[in-house]
Amino acid sequence: MKTLKCPLCGNELTSIFRMTKTGSLKNKYGCLICGWETFELRKNENLAWKDAKEFISKFPPIMRSHQGDNLKLDFEDDVLTLIGKDTSRGKLYLQNCDGDVEIATPEDVEQWPWELEQKGGSNDI
Repeated sequence: MKTLKCPLCGNELTSIFRMTKTGSLKNKYGCLICGWETFELRKNENLAWKDAKEFISKFPPIMRSHQGDNLKLDFEDDVLTLIGKDTSRGKLYLQNCDGDVEIATPEDVEQWPWELEQKGGSNDI
């Protein structure tokens, strides 16, 4: 299973178990840093994972990418690393392997982090 990041702060989401009034354990996903979590308690972790994945996929791509993520621009052959972003202006600040900084917009991105091959999981968000 691939890692999901919080769309608000970029922290890795974790599985959260809650005890219901009837005494059964139910599951949801959430962020331990900012407190965001999926609304529904689910009977298994896979359903909770799908809820989180579906919700996060509704955020614009610039909101789902965070510092340290890799992405590819349509006019650049190399994969670049996101070093910062200005969401209000729609600007991405990227660094190449030589340390040069590139400024791009979401329209310039050919492949977002979840579209690039990733170690340890699928890239299907």
